Amino acid sequence: MRLALPKPVETALSRLEKAGYSAYVVGGCVRDHVLGFTPHDYDICSAATPEEMQKVFQGERTIETGLKHGTLTVLLSGMPLEITTYRVDGAYSDGRHPDSVQFTARVEDDLSRRDFTINAMAYSPSAGLVDPFGGQADCERGVIRCVGDPAARFGEDALRILRALRFSSRLGFPIEEATAQAAVAGMKNLCHVSRERIAVELSGILQGKDAARVLRKFPEVIETVLPELQPLMAGEKWDLTLRTVCAAPKDLYLRWAAFLRLCGADAADSGRLAHDLLKGLKMSAKIMDTVSELVAWQDADLRPETMQEMLMRIGPEWLSQLIPLRQAMRTATQKESPDAIARDAEALNHTLKALLDENACYTLAQLAVNGNDMALLGLSGAAIGETLHALLLQVTRGRLPNEREALLEAAKGTL
Repeated sequence: MRLALPKPVETALSRLEKAGYSAYVVGGCVRDHVLGFTPHDYDICSAATPEEMQKVFQGERTIETGLKHGTLTVLLSGMPLEITTYRVDGAYSDGRHPDSVQFTARVEDDLSRRDFTINAMAYSPSAGLVDPFGGQADCERGVIRCVGDPAARFGEDALRILRALRFSSRLGFPIEEATAQAAVAGMKNLCHVSRERIAVELSGILQGKDAARVLRKFPEVIETVLPELQPLMAGEKWDLTLRTVCAAPKDLYLRWAAFLRLCGADAADSGRLAHDLLKGLKMSAKIMDTVSELVAWQDADLRPETMQEMLMRIGPEWLSQLIPLRQAMRTATQKESPDAIARDAEALNHTLKALLDENACYTLAQLAVNGNDMALLGLSGAAIGETLHALLLQVTRGRLPNEREALLEAAKGTL
C-alpha cells in the first residue's frame, strides 16, 4: 500500500529517518487516505525527542509552543507540520486529560493510546502501513470501534464518546456494539468535558450525513449533554425533529435550527430557548443570533409576494437561510411531494435574488424620504421614527411606491 503524500511531508519523514529516527504520518490523515478522502492536514510522529527534532530541522523555521508536550511545528515550503515524539499516556484521574505522558521508541505504543482503530494507523513510504488494531479492515467494513477495551478508552477521556458519534455521523459508519454499549455506560462522565468541546462535537454530529440515525440511536447521550431537550426527546416531536435535520442542508446554522426548532411551546419560545441553549454551550454570537432568529421566524408567511416585507423584517442573510429551513420542515412532514416543495423554494430564491438585484427598498436608508422630511411636516420625537417605519412597511407590501411625493402625501395623512 502506498499513499501519495505532499512533498514537504515526505521531506520531513526522510530527514528524520536519515538522522536515525523512525517517523510516520499518523491518525486522521492516514484514515482519510484509506477511505479515499483528501486529508486537510498531516500529523507526524517520530522516535526523535523534541531536542533531537530541533537538531534535525536546524535552519528551518520552527514553532516551539508545543515543545513541553513533545511537539515541534516545522515549516517546510510554507507548510506547517506538527511532529510529535511517540508517547504513552499515564493515568487519567480527571476523566479528560492524562496526568503524565512518557516518551517511547515504538510507534505501536503511541497508536495503542488512541481512541478508535480507524485513527490508530501510521504510514511511512519506507515502512508502509502500521496497523496493529485493524483500522484498515474497520475502514473497509465501515465500523467505529475503540482501540482495546472501550470502557477503558471512554473512562480515560469522556469526550471520545461524542467523537464516536461524530465519526459515525460524518462517515455513515455504525458504532460497533461493544463500543456503543460502553459509550452509553460511560456517558455520565461527560460532565468532565467543557461546554465548548461539547459544542464542537455536537456541531460535527449535526452536520454529518448520518446525523438523524446517530441522534435516534443515542438519545440518552444527547440528553446527558443537553438536558434542556428532554421534553422534546420524550415526545412525538422527536421524530419530526430528526426528519427535519435529515432534510436540511449540511450547514452549521441550518442543522442547529432544524434540531432546535421544536424545543419550545411555539416558534417564539423555541427561538428564546435555542438562544439560551447555544449560549450555555458558549457558542459564538453569530451562531446564537442566526439559529435563534431562524427558529423564531420558522412559521413566517413566506411567499413570493411577501418576500420584500420579509427582507425588511429579517434581512437578506437570514432570509436566504430561512428558505431551505422551511423546505426541510415541509419535507419532514411527508405530506407534500418533494418536487412541489423544491419548486416553491426555487420560486422564493428567484424572487429574493430579483429583489436584491433591482435594489428593492427594504431598509430606512433606501426610503425616498428621511427624518428631516418628517420634521418639515411637523413631526418630532418618536413620531418621526414611527412614521418612517410605517411608510417602509407600506412600500415593502407594495401599497406605496418608493417615491418622495407619494411618501410625503402618505405621511401627511397620518397628521
